[in-house]
Amino acid sequence: MKKSLLIFMVIFLLMPANTFALSATAYDANNLLQSEQFRLELIQDAISRKENINLNLKNFSDSQAQKIFNHITNIIFYQSNMDIYSITMDGSVTGKSANLVLNLDYRMTPDENTKVNEWIKTTMDPFLALSPSNLDVIKFVNDTIVKHVEYDLSYEKNSAYHAVFNKSSLCEGYSFLTYKMLSYAGIDAKIISGVAANEDHMWNLVKLNNLWYHLDVTWNDPVYSGSFKKPLNYVSYDFFMLTSTQMAKTHTWDQTLFPLAK
Repeated sequence: MKKSLLIFMVIFLLMPANTFALSATAYDANNLLQSEQFRLELIQDAISRKENINLNLKNFSDSQAQKIFNHITNIIFYQSNMDIYSITMDGSVTGKSANLVLNLDYRMTPDENTKVNEWIKTTMDPFLALSPSNLDVIKFVNDTIVKHVEYDLSYEKNSAYHAVFNKSSLCEGYSFLTYKMLSYAGIDAKIISGVAANEDHMWNLVKLNNLWYHLDVTWNDPVYSGSFKKPLNYVSYDFFMLTSTQMAKTHTWDQTLFPLAK
């Protein structure tokens, strides 16, 4: 069964100077990869769903462009946990100064994101009012999504909005909806991307009792159980709260980018 498509674009285009109006803050390109201030500001910009982010650099050279772009995509995709579909970077270079613009394309519009948040509140609040344990919340999220969403065999739907309101999505929609529901309940979670069944794939890391675990809600909602099409409300727990060692039997990912699930 084909899994998700995590798509992003790597573009660095040098444009004439003064094409873009940029912020006053200038970062040193030589120290950007180690700058905690830059990392936190970039995460906040992505969480705020900014579509264009200005970046002013000094001591810049063309040879740094790809490394800086890779650093930015790692922060946005693996630390901000937003539903970003693609990132491009363009701008101008004058001498050793670079005025860059990051262009972020989101899977959901602001209105779609608001509607998903409203659905999560309506769905989660009655259950949270029962004061469940965090493990019960994680199971509730897994079960709710599996019963509500069907894997999109047209390979066209890829957002939490599709998962909620079309009741169908690729694994991007499963994993982003899982992240948003767990975060709403105050449970630490991350979105992780890698490869499974020889396809690009996304799933989640979840923190419980100060330990991280892998949770793949997409694979807990298989299209087929054996050779038979699964019943509508069939819920699997084969990929529920696994260690990294257990998950590595079927999934691969850059383990330097994510916490180890012991």
